[in-house]
Amino acid sequence: MAAVRAARPDLVLLDLRLPDRSGLELLADLRRECGPLPVVVLTSYGRTEAVVEAMRLQALDFVTKPVNLDRLLAVVRRGVAAGSGQASPSAVADPDADLFEGLPGAVPSLAPSMRAVHAVLRKVAAGGRSTVLVLGESGVGKDVLAQLLHRNSPRRDYPFLEINCASLPEQLLESELFGHERGAFTDATQQKLGLLELAHSGTLFLDEIGEMPLAIQVKLLRVLEKMSFRRVGGLEDIQVDVRIVAATNRDLGTLVTRGVFREDLYYRLKVVQLEVPPLRRRREDVPALAEHFLRQYTEEFGRGFTGFEPAALAALQDRDWPGNVRQLRNTIERSVLLEDGPRLQRSQLHFDAEGGVDVVADEVDRLARRLTEVLRDPWPEAGIDLDDLVARLERALIARALADCDGNQSRAARRLGLGRDRLRYRLKTHGL
Repeated sequence: MAAVRAARPDLVLLDLRLPDRSGLELLADLRRECGPLPVVVLTSYGRTEAVVEAMRLQALDFVTKPVNLDRLLAVVRRGVAAGSGQASPSAVADPDADLFEGLPGAVPSLAPSMRAVHAVLRKVAAGGRSTVLVLGESGVGKDVLAQLLHRNSPRRDYPFLEINCASLPEQLLESELFGHERGAFTDATQQKLGLLELAHSGTLFLDEIGEMPLAIQVKLLRVLEKMSFRRVGGLEDIQVDVRIVAATNRDLGTLVTRGVFREDLYYRLKVVQLEVPPLRRRREDVPALAEHFLRQYTEEFGRGFTGFEPAALAALQDRDWPGNVRQLRNTIERSVLLEDGPRLQRSQLHFDAEGGVDVVADEVDRLARRLTEVLRDPWPEAGIDLDDLVARLERALIARALADCDGNQSRAARRLGLGRDRLRYRLKTHGL
């Protein structure tokens, strides 16, 4: 710090392991005292959490040890050019632009938290077949991150296949993943290749991995450990070379504790863990996303929109978006479809009607407070309406489960411990 204060450098190379303090602490001090001074972090391979925190503190980039000197030189040149104003504005403002080439619909991020995720993704993509676990709330774009990983990896010329583990019953999910031999079960009239074979040399994206049945988890673990499996009804081991990217919006650690997710599979999946922040924590990304969706749906529906009025963008940026990017996209799609241009006004934004995720959460909170009052001594003097209270609680919990599962009734039923028919009966009873 004394050297930086005495002679302002063009760039700082900062190791995260220092003899007297944490490199992250020093980086925070450099940010406070020196503002936009370019800082390149040096760190050991695999310290994902430290890298994410360094990028959140607006480090320019990071280089893993042992250091590749060509890579270091390129990063230093870019940092010095950015610090001196020699680089083009686009190169400084959007260093991640090349990451998104070849992926329609992907929008570079301005938020430091997402820049940090992209920085780690870039490193992981260049590697071999290390398994990646993508975490994040429903609707944040975990599938887009998986595609970015594939498109920027040496596997880009091979298949990218995906499957939602919550959308299929166990037998069908097993057949889709591993394939089956003719006669393996009643409807198996011919041999079928599974996604693992079809994705050979490429990437397989397993969405909603937390919903995968235990029996299939055992078989997936073998694939991750040995890169081999057998088709359903088969006797022969099949070798594959495939990168597995898994995603979930659930807490796998909690599922392990409850005994519904294998601990060994959990640790095998999280070789590298990427967490996509919710949209409410990266509001600076809302305008770019909204403009992208406006262009997309203007072209798709043949409308005449050319952009947003400032008040409309401000209104979009001011919302919490509990449904994240998916909810924002749906709002823009609905607004473009129902309104006329050329510029979308604040009054023309068609936000979700009442009853969305945030409203459901409010109702659950109100009921929790009411139950606390009821169960506290003394008993409420006016008594309670038991039928009404139980019905409201049941309705709120069902609505919450549906909202968390994006309306998928099978997943919501499992989350509530109900059969699907029992859930459907309650949906009809409560008018959901």
